[in-house]
Amino acid sequence: MNLEEQLLAAWRRHNEILLYLLDHLPPEGLTAVPYGSRGRSVAGQFAHLERVRAGWLEYHATGKRRKQPRTDKENLPPAGVLRKGLAQTGAQIEELLDRAFRGQAKIRMFGRQPVRWMAYLIAHESHHRGQILLALKQAGLRLPEKIAVQGLWGKWIYGA
Repeated sequence: MNLEEQLLAAWRRHNEILLYLLDHLPPEGLTAVPYGSRGRSVAGQFAHLERVRAGWLEYHATGKRRKQPRTDKENLPPAGVLRKGLAQTGAQIEELLDRAFRGQAKIRMFGRQPVRWMAYLIAHESHHRGQILLALKQAGLRLPEKIAVQGLWGKWIYGA
């Protein structure tokens, strides 16, 4: 694979891992919140990631910031809706990165560097994935090792 193909594969793998986590949450996991926190629930974390992705996609396309209403913490989308939004924005980001690597699309900010934007997204989303795992652990909803270690980390190392 050339470098651009490797970068797109890295983004794709990152998105697959995020969706894998969402798919393997215990049913009550979406409502978990880190202990002592007034912050986002697990569902709120996933909704935040989808909103940030959609906002950046619109900004790169138009140069304008997306006006979004605040998230209603009491009426967060169910897992299926979150999954659909993350899968869709993940594919849109991959497509934008591919076009930007070929000089057919512009990345705004980030030094106009698509790799730098991708690295930012992965770092941001990994931070929130850690918050999700902490909330689950503190709520007594630890994921089985097969999911937490092999699924979330092993997919980077051993996945095809």
